[in-house]
Amino acid sequence: MNAAIPEKIETYQKQIRAFRAKFGREMGPDDPFFFDPDASIPQFRNPREAEFAIDLLIEVMAEAGVDPAAIYAFKRTGGLFPTDNVPLTPEELDEWNEAVDEYYRKMQATRKQ
Repeated sequence: MNAAIPEKIETYQKQIRAFRAKFGREMGPDDPFFFDPDASIPQFRNPREAEFAIDLLIEVMAEAGVDPAAIYAFKRTGGLFPTDNVPLTPEELDEWNEAVDEYYRKMQATRKQ
């Protein structure tokens, strides 16, 4: 994975610009990145809109050069992503690994066609 600088990722910048346009100020460290565009003050989106956050993160991951298999697994598992700082439980790791394996099976099947 490339060590991308968030300020150089267009999807990140688009979200920052949307915040600025909505609230008339720069996003602060305590402001939600996935803010509710219908709220009058900065607040998180409704949890039922989690798909929005996942899709936006996928765009950022793709722009940052994250491995496509990891992006697929992130989407397939609803947002799991193993890191050194936040390890997955054994069950989550099984789910993650299955999603990565599924990605490679699909890629292999596509190559055979």
